[in-house]
Amino acid sequence: MDSQTKEKCEIFLNKYFKYKTEKVKVKYRNKLFELLLPDFKKWITRILYAWEKFESEQQVISLSWECFEYCLLMYDTSYDSFLGRFFRSVRYYLLIKFAKEGTVRVPMEELQEILKMDNSPEAFAFERLLTLYKFRDCLPDDNARIVWDDAVMSLDDADMYKVRTKKNGRKYSTGMDNLSYSRLKTSFINIIKLILMVK
Repeated sequence: MDSQTKEKCEIFLNKYFKYKTEKVKVKYRNKLFELLLPDFKKWITRILYAWEKFESEQQVISLSWECFEYCLLMYDTSYDSFLGRFFRSVRYYLLIKFAKEGTVRVPMEELQEILKMDNSPEAFAFERLLTLYKFRDCLPDDNARIVWDDAVMSLDDADMYKVRTKKNGRKYSTGMDNLSYSRLKTSFINIIKLILMVK
């Protein structure tokens, strides 16, 4: 976006928030959307492409309007650059919309970065769960992951003393003796509690 268009956008944005009359607000909102549409289309197409999701031109325009309305709703006048704030809001809106449908593949690092935008308890909790998931992925083998999963399950009082079993009732085999298993599980529980910030 060139500096002249950006300046116009800032004027329309200020007028949109300044005026109380609905008719005047709608007028400036529509002018602002008209100027921002090319950028919104570019952003949405690029974001969705990175997430391996492809939408038609018409769907991208429709998503642009949805994202634009969300940006106005979440707009904070304390930010210097409205474009940067709008871009982050677009990413967050698309994540929430498509994550509910389960139709995108968002890289873990990007997911955590997007969630940091939102200070809600839900986003904070989800970020902690993602950290647990990433930690589990770093474990050296399937046996360690079995112990990790058991440690996670043990945080629920009802499951604290249960031995993890397969669906057919047989125990998982980890190749560890009970003492080693218990020690590893205890250390994992401490790590999990640290990540989740629980006692």
